[in-house]
Amino acid sequence: MSKRSLALLLICLGGLLALPVMAQADTPDILAPQNEPSTQADGWQAGTCNEPECIPESPDPVFFTQAGGHPPFAFTQYTVKQETVIVEGTPREIPVGTVGRLRVDLPPGLIINPQATVDTEGNPIRCKMSEFNTPVGPTELPGCPASTQVGVEKITLKVIAGPGTGTPVAPIPGVTEVPVYNLEPEPGQPAKFGFKAGAPGEKSLVFLRGDVAWESDFHAGFVIDIPPPKAVGATTRTWKSRLINIGDKTGNGMYINLPTTCFDPEAPGTDQLYSTWARASTSVEEESGADATFPFGYTPFEAKLPEGIGPTGCENVPFEPSIDVNAGTGSVDSPAPATVTAKLPFKPETEGDTGIVQSHVRKAEVALPKGMGLNPSGAQGLVACSDAQFKKGVRTYTNECPAASDIGSVEVDSWPLANTLVGDVYVGEQKSSDPESGDLFRILIEAKNEEEGINARLVGRVKANKTTGELVAEVTDQLVNPFFGPLPAGLPQVPFEEVRLRFDGSKEVLTSPPVCSAESTSRLEPWARPGTFAEAKSKVTLSTDPTGGPCPATMAERKFSPLYKAKVDSSKGGAYSPFHVNIGRRDGEQELKVVDVTLPKGLTGKLAGIPYCSEEAIAAAAGKSGNAEKSSPSCSGDSFIGKVTTKSGSGANPLQLSGNAYLAGPYKGAALSLVTITPAVAGPFDLGTVVVRVALNVDPETAQIHAVSDLIPNVFGGVKLDIRSIDLDIDRSQFMLNPTSCAAQATTGAINGGGADPANPATFSSYAVNDPFQATECNKLAFKPKLNIQLFGGTARNKYPRLKATLTARKGDANIGRTAVTMPRSLFLEQGHIGTVCTRPQLASHTCPKASVYGKAWAKSPLLSKKLQGKVYLVSSNNKLPDLLVDLRGQVEIYLRGVIGSGSTGGLKTVFRKVPDVPVSKFVLNMKGGKKSLLVNSVNTCAKPQRAIVKMKAQNGKKKNNNKFKLNIASCNKKKGK
Repeated sequence: MSKRSLALLLICLGGLLALPVMAQADTPDILAPQNEPSTQADGWQAGTCNEPECIPESPDPVFFTQAGGHPPFAFTQYTVKQETVIVEGTPREIPVGTVGRLRVDLPPGLIINPQATVDTEGNPIRCKMSEFNTPVGPTELPGCPASTQVGVEKITLKVIAGPGTGTPVAPIPGVTEVPVYNLEPEPGQPAKFGFKAGAPGEKSLVFLRGDVAWESDFHAGFVIDIPPPKAVGATTRTWKSRLINIGDKTGNGMYINLPTTCFDPEAPGTDQLYSTWARASTSVEEESGADATFPFGYTPFEAKLPEGIGPTGCENVPFEPSIDVNAGTGSVDSPAPATVTAKLPFKPETEGDTGIVQSHVRKAEVALPKGMGLNPSGAQGLVACSDAQFKKGVRTYTNECPAASDIGSVEVDSWPLANTLVGDVYVGEQKSSDPESGDLFRILIEAKNEEEGINARLVGRVKANKTTGELVAEVTDQLVNPFFGPLPAGLPQVPFEEVRLRFDGSKEVLTSPPVCSAESTSRLEPWARPGTFAEAKSKVTLSTDPTGGPCPATMAERKFSPLYKAKVDSSKGGAYSPFHVNIGRRDGEQELKVVDVTLPKGLTGKLAGIPYCSEEAIAAAAGKSGNAEKSSPSCSGDSFIGKVTTKSGSGANPLQLSGNAYLAGPYKGAALSLVTITPAVAGPFDLGTVVVRVALNVDPETAQIHAVSDLIPNVFGGVKLDIRSIDLDIDRSQFMLNPTSCAAQATTGAINGGGADPANPATFSSYAVNDPFQATECNKLAFKPKLNIQLFGGTARNKYPRLKATLTARKGDANIGRTAVTMPRSLFLEQGHIGTVCTRPQLASHTCPKASVYGKAWAKSPLLSKKLQGKVYLVSSNNKLPDLLVDLRGQVEIYLRGVIGSGSTGGLKTVFRKVPDVPVSKFVLNMKGGKKSLLVNSVNTCAKPQRAIVKMKAQNGKKKNNNKFKLNIASCNKKKGK
């Protein structure tokens, strides 16, 4: 090369003639565009080739099209726009000016790998700036190691004659060519390339500063800062610049990597997917500072693939992902500081390899092993990071996520990068109430390396199964290219070898599976074959149970020994007192599913004055958000009877949630019910409102409360609740009333555990519970009831009188426990009137025959707003005679069963042996006379006073007996003028 040629190379990418100063000389003012269709004469063009000098008209084999492959050559070429000038009467074409700065944006997924240049031992190597600046040989080219050369820069210049010389405009014979090297990048750059041009002693440095558009679609790009032109005698300008990257002879052969997609480059929506874009400013702007905003606001030129050329061979692109989940603990049902690792194998080409990189991941559906779910404990103190705070799509290295939203860390190894990307995982803001949508639980993932100028921000949508709580994190995206708009939906087309996501153990956001071994199957979609999925299986193995001993192999083998306690604040007999129920379980044990218990006799509630929470209100609560229920409870405060507190989550600090308990109406055959309504709001999450009904069956014989809960959810809103305890505090003033019997009793029943399948009641286990209870100070209660028995109708022998019995009791006395009335011998049982009796099934179904009715009755209790009333039947009995049964109906149903027999005096005796231990202020029994009377006179009952034997016993054991109880015979009184 001549000295003159070297001097001309000094201004390889510019010229000496200046353009007029303007506000902004746009790309079309300096560069020639691509033709339509593209030809060799294109001003802006790019491609990947099997030969170094391919042109748009080249036949197909010349272009390299294997998706994910490594083309031997890749080039970008621009030509400066020309204008016609007259030189000595002859028109000549000359470049209109000089390029000051050029910005090139590559297609998404086309990867230039600066780690591909390696030393003799195969380790990545780049040319140091000290080497690059050290002249070597007479040409004074950079002293970079030969292995760091990645391409060549070819420049075609045009020479314009000096004034008055008469020399015509003409190209410089031949093309000036210099090597391009892979350089150590500056801070904030993933890659940097450079070359030197010019005469010895006057070399100009030209750098290609690489970057990644991580604020949009992650495509790679670079900016060329072209030195300003220098006078070297004759006036020259660059006409054409062709940058050729050499792929097949560079290091490990993986310097250039095509996208791993095979979309149609001529189809709508993907017709610009493989285009390369250029924006240019002028040297005049560069010197004046007019291009301070470059490249923003500059018109991009598009270089499309030649017509008929597109990516091929996606069926040959390998895709072998793997997912590994490490629970981070050896114990079942415990906080799990899990690590999730995704891998795609990568290695430099060796003999036998396909020479095709693994497909980029379009979509990842990462499933955690069955039973590993969200841990409510982790919601405490947690806050959400908003999308605005996360700053996805904003080119800034720092986000504004609150520290309390950070739940873990992430590391990404990507083979084009020298360093691992590291960052954090945040909880994203809730955008749905549907756990299966993926928008209720969102994770924000940021992995960055400011040294290499990369900050990758992704959003993971965690889909939680409503029934099982199983988790699948879906990671995909909808990216937008700044030049042509939305790309096909999917993750950035960038390579990785390994992604490690670690959840912070102190945050306890996950819980481990409940059994020793659990598996999951994740699915990953490759960009190479959209719509297909590769399965990646993962298995977690645990070894211990947090309660001690080995972990259970199956769900059914899990322990279940729940705690049950029922107590009152004051055990004083006949007194009102708050009532508390506590149910608990340990980590590792089966889920609490059903509570089925019967309270002690006489431990009851005062329903008077308390309206039911309506069915409509209960349904409304179940459909409301937790915050809405908090701010405006669905049930009226008049229905409030207490509080419910649940503790949920594995670990030492379960989440505590508070709710209200209300009195509600009939439910599942029970006369009334209790409903607990708990807003499920914790940390940044509002899962809705948990509504659980408890059927309160009232035993008609004893008035005992038999409480049967609905299925207690073990998963709610997709969260594996891991309920540790339930505290029900019935503390409404003067609601729960103690018995007046101080006999030793207990709350008895069973609690069902989740067994082999917490979603299938048929597999539930059962654990018997028995919590002792005994009232105190019952002997201090008085017992002074009043009884009046009246007979109406005929008083002569063989007449059938009507009977009315009225019982009144004082407030605060002990309740009646047993009553026996033996009639005088003058009144016999008229067995001839005993006809149809009501059977037990008929009684239970309220279908007793009309003929079995022998009277009616009513009772008034301070516990009820309205009196109970009903009919008196003769019913089936285990005794010789039918029983007399008083069926009192109203808010509840109570039976008073009288056993009919003969007393010691031979008179008719009726004994009510098991009177419920509930207060009754007044009870009235009316038995029919005449043909339906069960009594017949054996003598004239007016002849002398008729005396019965009445024996009454209180629940506290006190008695009130009267062996000469006088019957009030109304007809006799009338005869005497009374």
